[in-house]
Amino acid sequence: MKLVKAVVALVIAAVLVGIAPGVSADHYTDQINAAKHKRAQVDQEIASLRAQIAAAQNQETQLRAIIGGLDTKIAATEAQVAAAQAQLHQIEANLAAAQARLVTAQNQLAEEKRQLSRALVVIYELQQESTPLKNLLKSGNFNDFWTQLINSRRISAVELRTVYQIQAKEDEIHGIISLISTEKEQQTAVVDQLQTTQNELTQQRAAQQTALNELAALQAKDERLAQQWTAVENQINAQIAHLQAQEAAALAAGGGHGRFVWPDSGPISQGFGCTPFPFEAYDPNCPSGHFHNGLDIAGACGNNIVAADAGIVYTQPYDPYGYGNYIIMVHGNGWQTLYGHMDGFAVGNGRTVSRGQQIGWEGSSGNSTGCHLHFGVNHNNQWVNPLNYLS
Repeated sequence: MKLVKAVVALVIAAVLVGIAPGVSADHYTDQINAAKHKRAQVDQEIASLRAQIAAAQNQETQLRAIIGGLDTKIAATEAQVAAAQAQLHQIEANLAAAQARLVTAQNQLAEEKRQLSRALVVIYELQQESTPLKNLLKSGNFNDFWTQLINSRRISAVELRTVYQIQAKEDEIHGIISLISTEKEQQTAVVDQLQTTQNELTQQRAAQQTALNELAALQAKDERLAQQWTAVENQINAQIAHLQAQEAAALAAGGGHGRFVWPDSGPISQGFGCTPFPFEAYDPNCPSGHFHNGLDIAGACGNNIVAADAGIVYTQPYDPYGYGNYIIMVHGNGWQTLYGHMDGFAVGNGRTVSRGQQIGWEGSSGNSTGCHLHFGVNHNNQWVNPLNYLS
């Protein structure tokens, strides 16, 4: 993101610097066209970002639908898990009750077996102490003997029957417990499967939510970039409007016809074209290798310098190795003039002046060997011979 912001900042700076008036004296038309070209590029960036945002919004809608479907499945699965767990708890409760009944039956059976064991011991002991004949002799009559014999056998038969009944009940409970245990295992497997499904759905939802969060972050990033590019576009539009207003002002001032008055009075000390002076601009097309792009008018120090035509004044930063204190004037229709080596300025930057109005004083600032005015004429980014356009 820092890199993107830096790129946007550089674009803004390049746009503003590229269309601002400078030493090259680019005319308004070129500046406006350059700004419009930049605006077209910015518009493309904005359109691309808007398309990305629209695609992301469509993807977001799809993701939200998927997440909604997963939420529905998760809710249904959670309900199934809850029902299955409730059923499992009921099975476990039934199993616990059956196991409790089994313990009771086992305890009862053990007690009956102990009682039967004691009765059998008593019977055995009685049998050892007496015989049927002895019992008959001891009895008052045969009926008493027979009653005793029947009662002893009846007692053992009843106890045995009770033991068998309890044993059968124990076996029955074991069968019930086995069935319930099997049912519990099956229900536990159902719960485990449902919980596995629920976990898988939850993981899918988490993955979809992560994708949705990343998509939201991407949308926010694209929105910020779109806003930054829109700000760039607004600045370009403002600069275009400013340039168009300045061009209109320059033309309204009456300039832009390509005819100029002399800006200074004095002889020409150096003309336009190839020159032997080594400190002039390098030009491989000249035999001497140097080219002088204007006229040097050697007037008196402090002479008034006037605007060669109506237009807008742009005072330039001091250039110690070139024109020193200098002004570029924009007249409209691709015409500009340059006034170099001035002693000072008589008007402020951005002021609209009329033809022949004073703009400064002759001097010897910058790369100069004496008081003079360097006067240049530029038309559509091409330096031309001022003598062809001075009246």
